[in-house]
Amino acid sequence: MFKRVIIKGLARSGANAAMRRINRHGITVLMYHGVMEDEFGAADEDWLQVRASEFRSQMRYLREHFHVVPLERVRETPSGGKPRAVLTFDDGYANNFRVAYPILREFGFPATVFLVTGAVGSRQLFWFDRLQLALKGRVVPDELKRIKEQFKANTHPHEIDAAVDAFLRKTYGPGAIPERVVEAYRPLSRDEIGEMAASGLVRFGSHTHRHEILTRLSPAEAEQTLAQSLGVLKALPGCGGYFCFPNGDWSPEHVRLCQRLGFEGALLTRPGVWRAGVEAFGIPRFGIGRGMDTAAFAATVSGILPGIQRALRR
Repeated sequence: MFKRVIIKGLARSGANAAMRRINRHGITVLMYHGVMEDEFGAADEDWLQVRASEFRSQMRYLREHFHVVPLERVRETPSGGKPRAVLTFDDGYANNFRVAYPILREFGFPATVFLVTGAVGSRQLFWFDRLQLALKGRVVPDELKRIKEQFKANTHPHEIDAAVDAFLRKTYGPGAIPERVVEAYRPLSRDEIGEMAASGLVRFGSHTHRHEILTRLSPAEAEQTLAQSLGVLKALPGCGGYFCFPNGDWSPEHVRLCQRLGFEGALLTRPGVWRAGVEAFGIPRFGIGRGMDTAAFAATVSGILPGIQRALRR
């Protein structure tokens, strides 16, 4: 309730507009993951999967208040008086093609999708989605979050798929995820990537080869997953030059590795407005999730709401 009061107050006071003017020379980079049809109930309580109606409303807001530009051309695109925004999608869900892409075409907005290259063309869901779908309704959201964090912290990234499946079989039995859910959550195929790339609107970057959190890998393993991912990416249409850190975890050694392998920049998960050219390997992004209405979206992309939330956590 307190958060809603703050959000409404920001809109009424004109604070969002004032902050956009202050940040007009920076770039607001937005972090999405998936976009699902409104009626797809299996995605309820899944923050990563934004409703299609929410996404369209957010694109309307961007059209009115921002100049949406491609990540690769952000330094050369004039703002036309409005602040600039960049759209990014992590993981490479097929619903980026099925649901988000038609809306992007409707608005003529460019975007960058960061692919887990080893998942391209697969029908195996990401381990965190398997947990989300299997445990939804069985445990409270805080417990689900705790279980996910435990797997991240205590399981090597190369063993996490097998560990999650063993946990689910032991705890809840072998019950299969329905095919319609697999179709909704599966990764992109090569044909879908090709069609989006051919439009000229969508480019693709690296999100590692197996969605490994780099800080959980040895230096050799980290180099291997980035090199593998880059190799697959270069064989796909629409290949871009940016890397996105899974879970937002990184170290200075990982930045140097990205630079050595030839990436143009790297994106994080921490919020903030990017000053192009200042921190190309530490680009901040505003995370956008399910259930964010237009007022909350406006307060987030202005940069005010994340700042207030950080202050309240201190």
